Amino acid sequence: MNDMQKLIQRFKNYRKRKYLAGVNKKEYAFVGLGMHSINNLLPVINYLKINLKYFVTKSLKNARLIDKAYPYSIGTNDFDKVLNDKDISGVFISSHPLSHYGLVKKTLEAGKNVFVEKPPCTDIRELKNLIEIEKASKAKCVVGLQKQYAPYIKHLKKEGKDVSYNYRFVTGFYPEGDAYLDLFIHPLSLIAFLFGPVKQCNVLKTETGNAETVFLQLKHENENIGTVELSTDYSWCDAAEKLIINTPKKIYQIIDSEELSYVPKQGHLLNIPREKIWKSINKNLVLQKRNNFNPVLQNNQLYTSGYFTEVATFVNICESGLGINNSSLFSCVEAYKLINQIKNNCV
Repeated sequence: MNDMQKLIQRFKNYRKRKYLAGVNKKEYAFVGLGMHSINNLLPVINYLKINLKYFVTKSLKNARLIDKAYPYSIGTNDFDKVLNDKDISGVFISSHPLSHYGLVKKTLEAGKNVFVEKPPCTDIRELKNLIEIEKASKAKCVVGLQKQYAPYIKHLKKEGKDVSYNYRFVTGFYPEGDAYLDLFIHPLSLIAFLFGPVKQCNVLKTETGNAETVFLQLKHENENIGTVELSTDYSWCDAAEKLIINTPKKIYQIIDSEELSYVPKQGHLLNIPREKIWKSINKNLVLQKRNNFNPVLQNNQLYTSGYFTEVATFVNICESGLGINNSSLFSCVEAYKLINQIKNNCV
């Protein structure tokens, strides 16, 4: 082994030991065990070496199956038992959306930190009630709006002034729940996160059977403006998310949390666009892009979509009280206001 190989090996050992030394000391509980939890949350929880003391399910039969599947955790259908356990610092809630409000309310009242998958509740009245309960509690709540933790979004957050934008979020038919609270809450919350509170919203809706398409014209309090298309009338095979942001110097584009690129503006000379004076090349510069060839953490879709960082943020809050909560209950107010406006077709 030559010197370079020894150096590489030392670096790899350092990186491995740093990961193994990162141990979380607090204990946690997980409520609900659907496919979203299994596919998106538990892999991150396992990577972070979080000590899940309890899995809570409605069914005692499922609780017993959990005892077999997760021998280091306790399966139970007794949520009060979890809340009365003084060793539990944080509770993950990823159950049926209609049950979230009651579960979050009880958890905060018990003084436990809570991570709740979206939606945290069914309407703005319930949301404001949860906010007041959180204020009276020593506990904190993180809402599972993972896009607000995605690395590409962190970059765009810096460009949130004097901009216009176009946001397209389209899926196939969604019969299993409320598309506004289950799906559209993501883009609606994200635009408030990036561009600020909305002061004017014009709504145009159309329905095809049980599917719906909504077009929004938005003006924010800081004078940012944008258009948004939300729809469940497309196809799940070709579901798409695309955000274009026009800033004074650059035009950004982010597609499906996979790639962030921008085109620099050329400016003008004596009010004449430079592109019309000199021959210019259309430069589409890629700032960040998920590399499917290199299977490291930063190229995992759970990381680029924001799941990793949102869970890590919640754990940091529980372990040390530190962590920037990009998806607090209070931050959801704007999204719920917009959902109410759209549903009531207010102008």
